[in-house]
Amino acid sequence: MRKILVRGPDTVGSFVLATPFFRELRKNCYNDYIVLSVKELVFDLAKNCPYVDKVLVYTKNRLNNIKLFRKEKFDRVFLLSGSFESALVCFLAGIKNRIGYPHDHRGFLLTYKVKELYKKHYIDYILYILESLGYIVEDRTPEVYIDNLSVNKYDYIFCDEKPVVGITYASVADDARFWPKEYVEELIDSLIKKNFKVVLLGKTNRVYKINGTKDVFDLVNKTSLLDFINIVKNLSCFVSVATGGIHISSVLGVNTIGLYIPGDEVGWYPFGKNVLVITKNVSCAPCNPHKMKYCKNNICMKSIKPKEVEDNLLNFLTKSCKL
Repeated sequence: MRKILVRGPDTVGSFVLATPFFRELRKNCYNDYIVLSVKELVFDLAKNCPYVDKVLVYTKNRLNNIKLFRKEKFDRVFLLSGSFESALVCFLAGIKNRIGYPHDHRGFLLTYKVKELYKKHYIDYILYILESLGYIVEDRTPEVYIDNLSVNKYDYIFCDEKPVVGITYASVADDARFWPKEYVEELIDSLIKKNFKVVLLGKTNRVYKINGTKDVFDLVNKTSLLDFINIVKNLSCFVSVATGGIHISSVLGVNTIGLYIPGDEVGWYPFGKNVLVITKNVSCAPCNPHKMKYCKNNICMKSIKPKEVEDNLLNFLTKSCKL
């Protein structure tokens, strides 16, 4: 029996899309002892993973992480975290076999460097680590390991027959992916007139002050990850910019509409049959982190009009019998 460490991923979206890796690793290494180590941000997503024997929190204290990994005496590590630090910690912990992609100048710390893949969906990108080793990958479906809580403190949002739409208009990154405030307000006003309820969700520094009514619930920066999951799984539809939450929504089978900058949809398209992604091929497309850093007009997201989103939402819900 080998002792295998899987280090990362550490963001919500990448963790959800990496869940096929954990399942397929267990299928190929069914007799081995597998430990998953992630940062606290995604621990609630990881703690119920049925394909690993233990989940460890990867802390900010690098020395403690080294000591912990060394104590566990791992035979090999799969580095799903793309950071230089993760590879360095595993090297200093004495893990003999270190497997991962060589980006972030960490190739010299790896004993097996996986050839970089470009223009691939993140699910395929992560599973290729196993495939490059000759492991068999049978199922690419992502999962969310839900805590089935008996009491949901947000049940009051769903206390009547009105359909509830969730909206996330910006991300923690606070970059060019945000949807303008006036568009959010226009969509909300129109949905309320059509007898919907709206709940605003997500974590962001870009907080809009939205005029509330009895059918508008502003929970931006007010929910835990588990709270978010318990709300989203009861929505009629979730409308969101590219965030980790959109992957939770789509995997849970909720009707999901993604508002994406051009280029993001290639590697980070939400998985599921009940998903629609809206993006605009503007003159500066495709986008990238460098362009977003210096973007001044947010033209791609401004090109996604509230009426288009609403029309698609209504069509979506009619087809899925959610109206």
